[in-house]
Amino acid sequence: MRLVVAALTALVLAGCGGGGGKPAARHTPAPAATVAATATATAARPTATPIPLTAADQQLCVPLYARLQRVTLALGSSSELIAQSESKEDLASRIATEQQQLERSARLMAAASVPAPLTAVNARMVRALRRFSRDFHRARAPAARGDFAAAVAAMTDKPAVNRILAAATAIQRACQP
Repeated sequence: MRLVVAALTALVLAGCGGGGGKPAARHTPAPAATVAATATATAARPTATPIPLTAADQQLCVPLYARLQRVTLALGSSSELIAQSESKEDLASRIATEQQQLERSARLMAAASVPAPLTAVNARMVRALRRFSRDFHRARAPAARGDFAAAVAAMTDKPAVNRILAAATAIQRACQP
């Protein structure tokens, strides 16, 4: 579970303006306290009871869980790149990349064969990923013109991030080998 939470925490920081205002002219890593506080807050939230699955459902879990891991890796990697942006052009380009990753992730999860008890959870994740992708799309123009506050505001969507985290956690709890 830690892999999903850690990678999605990076997504939260990128999407919720974890770095603050304007990026520095050079690479400035996110403060460790912010990362630790967000990870702790995320990990401390109570999680739902695992969804019971039949043996047939468990067989569908293997590829679903693999998809979730790919989504987590893609989102975590591109979120880290946003935090390392060095100019408005660089930030706008990286926001566009993150938006594409969110869209691809939604398509990947939507195309999955999902155990019946996880269908609603997966659908919520897909909707949240698409919503978050639209937020990043709205952030591209302000970032390109150097309006970092507006770009951060456009990417700040805690409800979408919370839905992604909740769905990922539920899928992981049900399907993790």
